Amino acid sequence: MKKIFLLAAFGVAGLISAKGAVENKFESNKIRVVKKVEKSPTQTCGVVVTYYSGGQVVGSQTLTSEQPTLESCKKWQNGVRFALQIAGFWTV
Repeated sequence: MKKIFLLAAFGVAGLISAKGAVENKFESNKIRVVKKVEKSPTQTCGVVVTYYSGGQVVGSQTLTSEQPTLESCKKWQNGVRFALQIAGFWTV
């Protein structure tokens, strides 16, 4: 009789510990839901930078960015122009 109670106690303890291990496993494998956000239409905004030295053209570079509105495009262009002035270049 003692052996049956002992066997039952070990069986219940085994089931309880197995249940805890399974629950922890499911918690670590949670599903992540990603919400798809639709982007607003954008337009390409650009600045052409021409480098001169002694009245001669020595190089040219085009800088572009995707901007959602004309207002933000103008702000980005002014920012590029300001950055060139801070770097020591003359802008026209």
